Amino acid sequence: MRMRSVNARTETRLLELLEVRMFGEFSIKYDGIDISDSINRSKRLRTMLAYLITHKGREVAQDDLIEVLWPEEDVENPANTLKTILYRARTALAGLALDNAHSFITYQRGAYAWTPDVPCFVDVHEFERLCREAEKPFVDDETRAELYREATELYKGDFLPKNALDFWVIPLSSFYRTKFTKAVCFTSDYLSSVNRNEEIIPLNQNAIKIDPYEEYFHQSLIRALIAVGRQQQAMEHYDYVNELFFSKFGVNPSRELTALYKEVVRSSKKTEVNLRVIIEGLKEESIRSGCFYCEYEPFRTIYQLEARAAARGGMSVYICLMTVSDARGNQPKLNVLNKAMDKLRATVLASLRHGDLFTRYSVNQYLIMLPSTSFETAQSVMQRISNTFRRENPKLPAMISFTLHPVVPSEFERAQEEVAT
Repeated sequence: MRMRSVNARTETRLLELLEVRMFGEFSIKYDGIDISDSINRSKRLRTMLAYLITHKGREVAQDDLIEVLWPEEDVENPANTLKTILYRARTALAGLALDNAHSFITYQRGAYAWTPDVPCFVDVHEFERLCREAEKPFVDDETRAELYREATELYKGDFLPKNALDFWVIPLSSFYRTKFTKAVCFTSDYLSSVNRNEEIIPLNQNAIKIDPYEEYFHQSLIRALIAVGRQQQAMEHYDYVNELFFSKFGVNPSRELTALYKEVVRSSKKTEVNLRVIIEGLKEESIRSGCFYCEYEPFRTIYQLEARAAARGGMSVYICLMTVSDARGNQPKLNVLNKAMDKLRATVLASLRHGDLFTRYSVNQYLIMLPSTSFETAQSVMQRISNTFRRENPKLPAMISFTLHPVVPSEFERAQEEVAT
């Protein structure tokens, strides 16, 4: 073991290199020495250190610490067991190769504490300090945004994720997550207001890695991508979000996301006088076999166009709704459902014509459009897809059902009713 003997001033300077992190993981490092692995192997050792450091400067009564370490357990002679964990904690800290590491945790008058005089960097404490500074009244927006951005850079994930269910961790984790979200939102809005959109992109990309289900992060990222002219990347991210929320929550994109999609499409156009260039841009990059898949919004637009054509020319167009369910007709468990939807998508792509169209309508449904098709043919096609799915996935506990309806616009239906009366 490497040991150092240093004078008080030098020791203070070196101790400032003592680094404790609790966002995303629990780690203790000092001057290149990392004792995190030895601590994380024991939950109670990790919990004791994390709790005392989180409440640095406060004496924690022995009974309170016992409740933290054994919240729902009866432990024989817990006071002695606690002293054993204290010994293990001090032994682990000795691995930092500091002469006084054993004194970082004190025990006196029946209470434990992390010595407040130990100068060390603790990410959660620095995060709180930056947020407090940012939230002071009369701080200008630029300074507030910079403080918040520094805070977001410290937030590498939820507070003590390996202790996520501990009663004392839950409220703190929620508190820090709320602060993080507020910091990202304010900073993004400020950067947008001063046209620093390039800086918004990495900020929200990192935020999405931490919390992929916060829709604002996705909206902010897409807006920034549009603003800097990266429309293709914005469209790809919209598609990703659409699929993510379908798979996780079974919901369609919000109005805000749908509006952003339309903005991406609109902003991707520029003045062009050469019609051949425009035609080249309209073409698919490569002609794929099978039918055409698109998101719900363009599908809806194409449906309206086909409905008009059907009303005007008497064309036969059918819409089919394919639903995935379990043997009882209920929605399958998420892991089964996601696999079934992927398999069904592949089957539909391989089974329909180039001119056919489909989209995902809900978490367990696809919507298919079959132009120039009779009812009998449409029914036969859907039955073939259903049979193929069952044949290729015999062990998958999912069933396919479908319903068919002709594409007729409501105006045409009313006209038909008027003629009939």
